Formats: sequence, structure tokens, C-alpha cells
Amino acid sequence: MKLAFFRTKNNRYSIAALLGALEDLEVKIIVVDNPEDLFELPRDFYIALSFMSPEALHHLKLAQEIIHKGYKVIAGGSHASARPEQLLKRGVFAVFVGEAEETLRSFVLNPKPGLWKATRFVDLDKFPPFSLKYEAFSPIEITRGCPFGCAYCQTPRLFGNTVRHRSLEKVLDYARRSVAQGRKVARFISPNAFSYGSSKGIIPNIEAIEKLLKGVKEAGMREVYFGSFPSDVRPESVTEEVLDLVATYCDNRTIVIGLQSGSERILRLLKRGHNVENALHAIELIAKKGFMPYVDMIFGFPFETKDDVRKSLEISLLMHEKFGAVIHGHTFMPLPGTPFENLNMHISADILKTIGRFSSKGIIKGQWQRQLNISEEISSLEG
Repeated sequence: MKLAFFRTKNNRYSIAALLGALEDLEVKIIVVDNPEDLFELPRDFYIALSFMSPEALHHLKLAQEIIHKGYKVIAGGSHASARPEQLLKRGVFAVFVGEAEETLRSFVLNPKPGLWKATRFVDLDKFPPFSLKYEAFSPIEITRGCPFGCAYCQTPRLFGNTVRHRSLEKVLDYARRSVAQGRKVARFISPNAFSYGSSKGIIPNIEAIEKLLKGVKEAGMREVYFGSFPSDVRPESVTEEVLDLVATYCDNRTIVIGLQSGSERILRLLKRGHNVENALHAIELIAKKGFMPYVDMIFGFPFETKDDVRKSLEISLLMHEKFGAVIHGHTFMPLPGTPFENLNMHISADILKTIGRFSSKGIIKGQWQRQLNISEEISSLEG
């Protein structure tokens, strides 16, 4: 088989993991970063697209262009998992639902068309977190699965509610391999970095986290980042002990944490599992330990009242002034496969003006403006 992965800045970590899962198979693989180069490939290549729902409109158009040129397209990722029939109807040869390490291996050995659905969750220790063979590196994924069921989020629908950790032995092995390749900055992928090694993914396992952070340092990592990009932390997992470990072993001075709304009513509707007071306590603790809190907030839920939004804006200002927090602003997006998939974003001109004013003062950052258009694009896609 000949297989070409189309890599973008948003799927590069997923592609690295999939390439790692295929390393031992007899298959010709290339990675393409420019979409125009896809059309220069021989027609016997299968072209693999992996994308999230915010990118779906662009990738669906690209898929149709590729198919029109006579190629077979296969697709995976969070959008394919939520809308597999949508892709099959548009001519995609094979669609992968859920975690694809095992199903993609099966497809490579026997490329049949149709739906390929994972029947079990992946044991992270069975597959590399990235590919040395194809020189596709990424942060080391240490945990999959999220015990929380936030109603706007695709993660628990894609990876399940049971947390699975990559063993310390495997993490340190790949840390050493990275260092041997001259890659000496350690970052991690996790739905909640501070959950590493915990049984339920909520209360930090201090011993496991210290062994992880100390171990990657001893493996030769020059810099270590934990609780910042590309993963964040939950308010329930923030403790003095875990922050002390980050201060001791890590180089990040920012901790990314989700609050999402300043309204208790909205937090209940979102099924966040915490209240405003819990989150503020965690954010205050982050600041007291010398870190800058980088707080996720979402605006534009269609069921928000003016009072709900006022509370979110007031608490955003409070966190900025009292704790030095930067607000990472998001616009609600109705992601397929979530309980909110049939809702439409709504945000008034007055609120947009206020958010814009906060943005100009450096209180709110992020891609909330771009997400206004993305939210509308997602709503326009057929279900």
C-alpha cells in the first residue's frame, strides 16, 4: 500500500502518533504539508485526512477535490468520528471512528472501503507517542480519556471517560529517544496534565508526577513544560503540592486552566463539575505560587442571559486585576457528537464590543474573533 498523510498545524500531533503506530508495517508512507502537492502524487496513493470539526468545511472541500482527481481518500479525527456518514456520502473511501491506531493498521493490511470503528480503547503502552522512523515528533501523550462530561466538548466522546496513562517506563524511554535526536524540550499531551498517574483522573498523584518530571529531567531534557500548552489543567486538580513540583522541575511560568463561565447556572448547564468558587480558589493558588493563570472562558452560548454574560465579564476582569490572569477567550462552537451539537452560537453586538475592549487592553486573548466565523461554518454543515 501507498499512503500519504496530509499534515497541518492542527493535526501534526495526531499524524505523529499514527505514523508511530504504522512503523513496523510494510507500507510506503509519505507526509505532505502543502495541499497542492497532494495532486502531484501517483493515483495509487491513498490520501489520509485527519481533522477536527472547526476545520471540517475546508477539509470536506479538499476531500472532494482529491476524489474528483481519482484518488481514494480515507479520513479520521474528531469530526469523522462524530459524522462518519457525512464523509461516506461525500465519497470518502474509508472513515475511521474513534482511536485509529489499531483500525488503521488493519486497514493497511486489508484496505476495504466503508466504516472502520474502534471496538476498544487503545493501550497507550502498545504504541509509540510519535514516529522516529518517519521523523514525525510531538509532545509525549501521557494520558487519554476524560472523566468529565462537559456538554460542549468532543474529548470524552472520542476517548471515553476512563483515564488511561502511558507508563512512566514508556514515557522516559521516549524522552531519552527524543534527547538522542537532539530534541530536548519536553511537553506533554493530556486532557488534564495534573491527573497523570491518578486512578480516576481528578486528584493528583504527587508521587507519579514527581517521578515523571524528575525522570524527564534526568533523561536529558533541557526544558520541561507541564500544565501549559498543549495541555491544561482542571480546577479540581490544582493543589499546592503539584504546583510546587512544577515550580521545582519545570520551565513554564504559565498554567492553563478552564473556568469557561462566571455564572453558576451556566456551569451547571455545561456539566463542568465544579463551581465558580472552586475555580477561583485554584486560580488564586496558581498566582500565589508565582505562575500566571491563563484562564479559558467561553462566550456565546445561546442559553446565556445578559446577567450570565455580565458575571463572566466581571469575573474575567477580577481575575486579571487580582491574580494577573490572562483570559483565553473562546466563542461557543456547536461541535458534532456533543450534547450541544444542534445549538447555534449567539452573542450580541454589545457583548462583542465589550470583549473587544477587553482584548485591546490585553485582558482577553485568543482566537475568539475567528471562532465567530468557525461556529457559523459548523452550523452550516449538514448533520
